[in-house]
Amino acid sequence: MPIDPEVREALDAFILPWEDVSSRAMFGGVAYMVKGKMFAMLGEGVVAMKLPDELRSRALTMAGVSPFKPSGSNFGQWIQFLILLDDDVPVLIPWLEAAREYVKSLLAQAKPGRSAAR
Repeated sequence: MPIDPEVREALDAFILPWEDVSSRAMFGGVAYMVKGKMFAMLGEGVVAMKLPDELRSRALTMAGVSPFKPSGSNFGQWIQFLILLDDDVPVLIPWLEAAREYVKSLLAQAKPGRSAAR
C-alpha cells in the first residue's frame, strides 16, 4: 500500500515552508531534508524521524511510537510515529521541528568536508 496522499499533503503544508527544508522520493516514501540531510521520512502508515537521545526516550513512552527498523534492526537515533489520518499530523509538528533542529545542529558541528548527520 502506498503512502496516504492526504497525510503527505498535510505534512508538506507544515514542513516545506520551513527554512532550508525540501523533500524527495526515497525508499518508497518521502524524505524530508534540511540542507540536504534527512531528518524525517513519511512511509506507509508512519512518520520516522531522527531525534536526540532525551527526546527519543520520551517519545518512545508514548502510544504508537516505536524504534524505526526499516531492515529489521534499529536505525540509529530514528523512531517512528504511527500516523493514519491527516488529522494526526499537527501532533507530530513539535517532534518534527525538534528533528529538523537536531539534524541541523549536527551539520553545524560537522567538520568541513564531512557529514555528522547520518
